[in-house]
Amino acid sequence: MKPKNLVVALITAALAVGVVSCGSDEPTTPAPTVAPSTTAAPAIVSVFGEDNTDILFKLHQRNAVAIIETVEERGGTPEQAVAALLAGQAETGWRSGLSLPAPATAIADIYGWRFAYNIGADSADAVRVATYKFMDNAAGVDVDPGNPVAYALAVQRADTREYVEDKRFYTNGETATSEYAKAQPIAEAAYTELRGKR
Repeated sequence: MKPKNLVVALITAALAVGVVSCGSDEPTTPAPTVAPSTTAAPAIVSVFGEDNTDILFKLHQRNAVAIIETVEERGGTPEQAVAALLAGQAETGWRSGLSLPAPATAIADIYGWRFAYNIGADSADAVRVATYKFMDNAAGVDVDPGNPVAYALAVQRADTREYVEDKRFYTNGETATSEYAKAQPIAEAAYTELRGKR
């Protein structure tokens, strides 16, 4: 590069810097500031748990979806789906394949009955098969599904395998009615979370 060209380039660069830095002589008004909120938005916690990556969260959600889909497949109403969710929650906490209370050595389906299906006990298919049986029993029940606790218990008691409450709820004075009543808001919240309002 020739010295003359170098001088021209340096002068041009200096002028450009001078023009940009001078700008306007008018004072600038600072942008209004918005004070940061000190109130955190309420965290929405799923009825299935706080951590959606947790294995139990996924298992409970999968089983609840299987219950609802099976009830819908069988032509059931949202109230019947809530009752099935309620029974599953009260009996096993939406878990299939848990051990039955001692002295039994077998495992239970999602509704607390002895597991007798030739499929994986903790699978969604096991939940569907158990829900088919629940819906079969529901066909013979003359209780309003609008009362989910009474309806779910009536369906369970209509089963030919004989519902023996003492073998299901036997500690701390629990009864089927008290446990089903505790499960009702959980079942309703699960249905709302998965399907929206009834």
